Amino acid sequence: MKKNINAALYMESKIVWKRGENIVETDPDGYLYAEGKRRTKILPEDLPEWFVYGYMYKRHGYVSTKSVKHLLYVPNYSVQNHLHKYDSLFISYNDPIEPTEEDNGFKWYKGYDHVLSGSLIVAYVRAAAKYSKYDVKAIFEEINRKQEFFYDRNPDERERAY
Repeated sequence: MKKNINAALYMESKIVWKRGENIVETDPDGYLYAEGKRRTKILPEDLPEWFVYGYMYKRHGYVSTKSVKHLLYVPNYSVQNHLHKYDSLFISYNDPIEPTEEDNGFKWYKGYDHVLSGSLIVAYVRAAAKYSKYDVKAIFEEINRKQEFFYDRNPDERERAY
């Protein structure tokens, strides 16, 4: 039976507020939570191949790489001992991603649907190129610059990576 896959994000668990604390709950039957909130009748094996699995939003889940309209990669060069841990990849399926500034001077972005970090960034960008036909050339150039920056400062890590 074909499942109705209409969310861009499916999580293995949801976070609920109980007795003054956040509790992570998983479905005993293994069903996923659409957008990390609504229990579905969808299992991981029901998801199409354009969903990428990884750690996001403090738990594991799947995010769609199909129909991506805008991506913005923001590398963090201030932390030198982690490759992509503090980098951000903003994803939009509709609206352009634009910079914004809060009243307190904090700079962020608007128009995105999801934001990823860590090693999931590279896997997501590769899949988006394949399933969305999104031009990722500029993003991969910046990822390569970030990798060179990291490996120049952590030469032992380069040897482990290859």
